Amino acid sequence: MFKEIKSIPLATFMSRLGHEPVRRSGDKLWYKSPLRQEHTPSFKVETTLNCWYDFGIGKGGNIVDLAAEMYQSTDMRHLLRCIADSCPVPSVQTVAATSVTRHSAPSFEDIRIVPLESHALVAYLQERGIPPEISKAYCQQVHYSCHGKRYYAVAFANESGGHEIRNRYFKGCISPKDISIRRIRDGPSTECAVFEGFIDYLSALALGIIGTDVIILNSVSNVHKASPHLRDYNAIHCYLDNDVAGKRALGQLTERFGTKVIDRSTLYSGCNDLNEYLTTSFTNNQNLQL
Repeated sequence: MFKEIKSIPLATFMSRLGHEPVRRSGDKLWYKSPLRQEHTPSFKVETTLNCWYDFGIGKGGNIVDLAAEMYQSTDMRHLLRCIADSCPVPSVQTVAATSVTRHSAPSFEDIRIVPLESHALVAYLQERGIPPEISKAYCQQVHYSCHGKRYYAVAFANESGGHEIRNRYFKGCISPKDISIRRIRDGPSTECAVFEGFIDYLSALALGIIGTDVIILNSVSNVHKASPHLRDYNAIHCYLDNDVAGKRALGQLTERFGTKVIDRSTLYSGCNDLNEYLTTSFTNNQNLQL
């Protein structure tokens, strides 16, 4: 599997995560770095060699090296799973066998957003502890084509018109990538809750633990995008993952907003994220009833 994963075109992986090249020059694609904030693209992907280099941090390598930087992990099994989860195709071998030119084209075509009605998608969210009344109220359903095949998934809109998309087999984004904001009222609010992904936000709704404005990062790399929206709040409740990337994002927010930032991850101590806490609690309650 490792060999097949390394053969996945980097342009495909970048696109799945919501990053498209700013310009092309022969076999070189130039991006704004997915690893940091920048205005001038200095992240290069060479499609022939299938390698990358970020001139801003002086690092480069293959797709696994990039995943290690993005997910801040050295766990090879975790990194391979993250990469494979970003490819909406039956197998990574299919992706590896497809030409670089084909994958340099836009990944998603014939996109159609409709209300969430699929029994399979609603059931998928139910398995993750999200009741149908919540999933249908806050999510949509997307149908799209990718490399000649049709797919459908749960869709959650962001502030730039893009969508985070999920189904049982795929986790990705229809670009542009951005944060999502949900306000509880039209007027100003003094508190805000911050979540890493929309599944955790839905989990908080299912648990009934929030009644404030909400910002969903949709990626810890979007902390800089959330910061301007957070500055006027008196309290920032952070429900971020209990991993290296989540703690780093918490540190970035604390550095900027100081004591306004409140770490709520102690609620789900022992779990990686709020959704794992929700599903674990649900399973335990079922076992007690039995």
